[in-house]
Amino acid sequence: MWVPDTYLRFTKVRTRGVADLLARVSHPAPRLIIDLGCGPGNNTELITQRWPDARVIGVDKSPAMIAAARGRERPGHLEFRQADIVQWQPDEPADIVLLNAVLQWIPGHVALLPRFAAMLAPAGVLGFQTPGTPSGRRGTPPDNLAAIACEMAREPRWRDQLGAIYADSELPSAMDYVVALEDAGLRAEVWETWYTHTMAGTGNLVEYASGAVLQPALAALAPDEAERFLAEFSRRASEAFPPRVIGGERVEAIRGYRIFAVGRSAPL
Repeated sequence: MWVPDTYLRFTKVRTRGVADLLARVSHPAPRLIIDLGCGPGNNTELITQRWPDARVIGVDKSPAMIAAARGRERPGHLEFRQADIVQWQPDEPADIVLLNAVLQWIPGHVALLPRFAAMLAPAGVLGFQTPGTPSGRRGTPPDNLAAIACEMAREPRWRDQLGAIYADSELPSAMDYVVALEDAGLRAEVWETWYTHTMAGTGNLVEYASGAVLQPALAALAPDEAERFLAEFSRRASEAFPPRVIGGERVEAIRGYRIFAVGRSAPL
């Protein structure tokens, strides 16, 4: 389902949240770091740059993503495993466990946070960043690309095929994560951020969304219906985020909402 080349087309936009999360994760000398839902490994390489002496393991369910990531491997320092992160367990406790923009693909993922917390060594850190539900914004009109896709999936034309895929469109709030992390025995720090990204040219919105939020829909639809879905998505996205001229250059600007969370386990 996942296409690494499409995903990597907008690396700068996709790694902004990763860099901001890593800047808030502190550990004096991590030996083992786990990157759950690592995709093609570009974010995992950022982790190795932040902690060059650590052993880093990236885990992802997608064979295509892991195949792309393995070109980045460095034995004993950076490696990748193909596995379902809902079931996978490290061989030893990790000092840091990270999940970057992956939890939104797992229905009911809040219930998994204690499991991820249990992977930590004493004084370990669990960190993640994910789309979510902005505080006080439930039920408001769509104001980002993911919300447009969810709105379309609920309509009669696509509901039978896509309704279940995007059924959990009301993702957890920041407070939901605070409660879950504290209940898991971690000291929680959670914050919310809106990003505005600009991309030069036009036609980027659909391609950007096709690399992530639209992948489940495109995999579920027949080719001709997927083409119609993309055309309608493109129309709505252009209305919500019309191209504009900034600094003499024609660009498309999109908004993206993220929840960030860092949970720290107690030392021995």
